[in-house]
Order: sequence, then structure tokens, then C-alpha cells
Amino acid sequence: MILGPAPVAALMAFAPLTAAADAWPTGEVAAPSGQAVALDELLFEENPWSGELQVVVRLLAPAIADETMLYTVIRGDMDWACDTWGLPAAGTLASPPDWVVVEMMAAPAPRGEPTPDIRRLFETYRLEGPICIWELF
Repeated sequence: MILGPAPVAALMAFAPLTAAADAWPTGEVAAPSGQAVALDELLFEENPWSGELQVVVRLLAPAIADETMLYTVIRGDMDWACDTWGLPAAGTLASPPDWVVVEMMAAPAPRGEPTPDIRRLFETYRLEGPICIWELF
């Protein structure tokens, strides 16, 4: 797991993070659509434009390389990913984050760098208690 900048680290409760690591799946799992996904990274960072705290769930999802896969199907998987990884990760922080960002990648890609040859999809969620509320990205 990668943690964000020092100001974010000050907000984190490190002991629960270790204990909570068992709360989310690791390795390859089947999303609700049936596609195989795997957690690539889980990041805690500040949004560079707003300064808000966010949890970033980065998933490898090779099936999305097929651009004929319906986005409505993928969006359902992203909602599920927020519930599966984003909410438990948010629960490890001393102060709740403002957002969960779910990123699905057809192949590994460096965060924050353009990769025109790798399909990457993003969705953002506002947290209201134990519920991920989709927000237009």
C-alpha cells in the first residue's frame, strides 16, 4: 500500500490500517459482472486542486481493454469496488475522507501519467456514512 503526502499521513490511524487489511480482498476476484479484477494499489492522498482527502482504489481489470464491454456493466463493477475496497479503507482513517476514487486499468499504468495505449476508467464517490454515492467525474 502507498500512503499519500505527509499531511495526509498525520490524519491516518496506522494501527487500524494493518488490522483492517484483512477486510478487503487481495488477489484476483470476480466483480459482479463476472470480470476478473485485482487490487493494484490503495492510496490515501489529497486532491491537488481542492485539498480534500481521498482514497484511491486502483484495480487491474484486463477485460476493459475490450472497448465493446458496456460501460453500464463496468460502472456497476466500479460501484461494487467502492463498497469492497473504498469503504473499508476509508474506515482506517482517523478522519473520514471526502472522496473515494475508483480507477480501473486494462494493464498496470503509472498513476498520474498519460497512457493512451492502456484503457483507464475513473469514477468518484462521495461517502455518506457507510454508503458510496456516485458523483460525475
